[in-house]
Amino acid sequence: MNRLLAALTLTLCSLSTVASEQYVCRSEGLIRIVSVEYEFKGWDVPCKVKYDKQSEGIVEYPWAAESSPGYCEDRARFLADKLSNLYGWDCRTEAVEEQD
Repeated sequence: MNRLLAALTLTLCSLSTVASEQYVCRSEGLIRIVSVEYEFKGWDVPCKVKYDKQSEGIVEYPWAAESSPGYCEDRARFLADKLSNLYGWDCRTEAVEEQD
């Protein structure tokens, strides 16, 4: 019973999201950040794509995956490319420090 409780506690403590890379996009004083958040540190899934319209104070999660590694990374890249190629935003990849 104690081992089960300890395992459950460790699992719940690790539920914070972790991001490792993000696209920072700028246009005419506005900033948009596209990143992938992972539910568990070191796991590829589950994940979700975070679209942060920082200047407007809006956060959206347009895509998520439960069992398809690489899907969220592909969609994040797609969104950054779309902002850059179709709308003229200047998007650059930046590393993100992982939080424990």
